[in-house]
Amino acid sequence: MTRKTIELGQRFQEMDNPRGLWEVEFIYSDGHGVPHARLRNVKTRVDARTYSCAVILDGRRFRPVMAEVAASADAVTKDT
Repeated sequence: MTRKTIELGQRFQEMDNPRGLWEVEFIYSDGHGVPHARLRNVKTRVDARTYSCAVILDGRRFRPVMAEVAASADAVTKDT
């Protein structure tokens, strides 16, 4: 079984809001050893949220975004 991990710069979309695009900007373990990641909204750069890595890797909550999709989202963001 392969173990899924989260890396800096990786991007995700929320399943209930596919227009939102989030990028991992910080990873840490809390006092109990549970890994967490802070996500920053790529479009607004203002909104940041912290989730446990288990929540981010839960396919019912988030899905990873491929690089080419993320690149096209950046292009749209820069044009607006």
